[in-house]
Amino acid sequence: MIKRLSAAVSLGLLLTIGTADAADNQKADHDDEVVTFSELTLADGRPDDGICEKRYKSGFTTAELSGTPREPDKKTSGQEPRVIISSTGGTIGDGILSMENEYELIFPNEKNTEPVEMKVFATALIGSGSASGVFSDGTCRGKVTIHSTQ
Repeated sequence: MIKRLSAAVSLGLLLTIGTADAADNQKADHDDEVVTFSELTLADGRPDDGICEKRYKSGFTTAELSGTPREPDKKTSGQEPRVIISSTGGTIGDGILSMENEYELIFPNEKNTEPVEMKVFATALIGSGSASGVFSDGTCRGKVTIHSTQ
């Protein structure tokens, strides 16, 4: 259950629940999410040379993949990049959700179309409808904010 709930609070996957008791009964896959990125720099802290802005400036909105079982790792941005959850983890307690997830992102407009591995660490207050944290893909880093559309 923690894996499903943790997966819900990242790059397009945010759990919106009203109380801690509701967490046990709420499915993590009902909401679409708006994911935005800010304070983009290269992973070593130097100013962005353009690649980070190209990858993350516009953010994206996630949605259920139609025709698939309702699983939290079966979401898509419907835009670029294509996002796949590769690892999830986190904790839920005392009204707080923390998560650390890894993703594979595919940026088809880049010369190298191999998946880029992104790490995200974020926290949220249960029921708030939003989470915030930091991310790095080895080339870029910055802040990430996820808002539920419901």
